[in-house]
Amino acid sequence: MTITTVKQTRIFYGLLAAFSLTLSGCGVFFGDDGYFRNRADDYLKADSIEPLKVPPHLNSEAPGELYVIPPLTEDDFAFVEDTDRFDVPRPRGLSANALVERVKIQRLGAEQWILVNVQPGQVWPQISNFLSSNELQVARTDINQGLLETGWISFGDEPDQLHRFRVRIDRGVQPDSSEIHILHMSVPRGEDVQASAWPERSTSQEREHWLVEELAQNLASEDIAALGGTSLVAQAIGGSAKSDLSMRDGEPVLTLQLSRERALANLAHATQQQGLVTFDSAINRGVIYLGYQKPDTRERGWFARLFGLKKPKPAPTSQYRLEQLLRHLPEPYDAVPEASSRESERAFPDAPGYLMVLNFSDDTVEARLRDPYGAKVAPRRVRELLTVVRQNLI
Repeated sequence: MTITTVKQTRIFYGLLAAFSLTLSGCGVFFGDDGYFRNRADDYLKADSIEPLKVPPHLNSEAPGELYVIPPLTEDDFAFVEDTDRFDVPRPRGLSANALVERVKIQRLGAEQWILVNVQPGQVWPQISNFLSSNELQVARTDINQGLLETGWISFGDEPDQLHRFRVRIDRGVQPDSSEIHILHMSVPRGEDVQASAWPERSTSQEREHWLVEELAQNLASEDIAALGGTSLVAQAIGGSAKSDLSMRDGEPVLTLQLSRERALANLAHATQQQGLVTFDSAINRGVIYLGYQKPDTRERGWFARLFGLKKPKPAPTSQYRLEQLLRHLPEPYDAVPEASSRESERAFPDAPGYLMVLNFSDDTVEARLRDPYGAKVAPRRVRELLTVVRQNLI
């Protein structure tokens, strides 16, 4: 009986000691004095130390900041005026075309060009090598304008003609893309070639098409990004990208540095991608009526697929036509008075979607978003939609 009591007492005290360690375990390991304590705020306790002293015989000029962070103002695209809390903007999304073909030929009417999803500085040396390897010697270059001009050559099927080509490299509508434009010129043999100026259009569309096809196939056969060859002197080719998102008068604006025809073709394509739907369009009046529904990228499990659960939502629709909405709105549509906006809302209640209002100037198109009644939309929402549009430009 005594032996049993001693054993029970030892077990009791052992369990009590283990329970005590359990209660104090968090403090021992994770408390303020624990081994795994939170060190996130340790920098607040840091003391100042004396600056580094440079010996008198060495240069003591302080270096400038390598990565200067400019102040955020209302002119910046990241600025949002409809909230009292600032959110760090997300990194710019990849173009929807960036992961498709790395090299492809684009055509719009009689115009054609090669689209490459790398920067101009990476394309420049590859094009130069291609011309040289095909006996098209480069006679003149202009890096500032992204031009390479070949010397005069002759083809066996046209011995009485001399030909030359001009290759122009521009930045694409996406930040990390390039466009390659080819211009062909021919003159009769014996003519003063020094006095011959480049035409606006290729003399022979067939010759232009031939070089476009050959160059595109050559670039597609090589992984330009993996080659690593970048021309440092050609990094400034083409200036900035042909598309830009910025703040104007407190609202986001999408600017396209393109001809009117090409800008409209781009917007017609982009406003039907990634959840965007074009309800109606009046391009002659510079307005596109569109809706948006954020795509559901989550994958449905086997159980949901088996019983038909979580089916994709239908695309948004509108019960109104664009002509009906514009009937009560005075031009310009990006400056509709509040009274007109309210009148239109009473006439067409619960209209869904947005009006994309376009302003045209010389080779520049600006796009703004309004609600269906011409009133301004919250900048945060406009920024989200215009970002989707920009990602789908081609």
